[in-house]
Amino acid sequence: MKRTDIKVIALDFDGTLVESNQIKDQAFATIFSHWPEHKETMMKWHLARNNVDRQEKMRYFVENILEQLDNIELINELSVKFSKLTLQTIVDCPMVQGAQEFLDDCAGKVPLFLVSATPQYELNKILKKRHMNEYFLEAHGAPINKVLILKKIMADEKASPNEMLYIGDSPEDKHAAMSLGIHFIGKQSDRNLNSTNHSFYNNFIKIKEQFNQHYRLWND
Repeated sequence: MKRTDIKVIALDFDGTLVESNQIKDQAFATIFSHWPEHKETMMKWHLARNNVDRQEKMRYFVENILEQLDNIELINELSVKFSKLTLQTIVDCPMVQGAQEFLDDCAGKVPLFLVSATPQYELNKILKKRHMNEYFLEAHGAPINKVLILKKIMADEKASPNEMLYIGDSPEDKHAAMSLGIHFIGKQSDRNLNSTNHSFYNNFIKIKEQFNQHYRLWND
């Protein structure tokens, strides 16, 4: 079977490369627990919107749930608290099995891009502290529209949709890739990617097997 040449690879971060989804979910639960009457509603709302960054989630909570339309101070306070609850823990959390080896295999052969809903300044800190920043030509964080960023990457790299692969763990990641016609491999996490009737894999050992079966690196 002929394999497709891949010229560009983009990856999601949380839940895809590092085991950080539960860290962030727990932080949201801790913050919303101060308003127990709204906690269940907000956790459902949060879990259904994987690509919405935490600042916008806090804005929705304050303005739409608490009905405090002008309380920018509270929005910022909750966002800062979220960062304090998560930053170091995400720096220390394990990578997804096989992810390090996958990055090592691809680095220097094709450009790698990170596309994440983590705020840009925080994403930069995490990557630097984890010594991961050297793997990526660019790391794109929030505020972000993943479809627009993936489209821009394609244009910058002069790659066709058939020459680009995106790896992510959420239905939103899959839909972003599919809307542009680029290839997608799903990383199984707790983000209900299994509800999209798309193949997904629980670690990068399996992802690499799938990759080797259907694709090859442009310069490999």
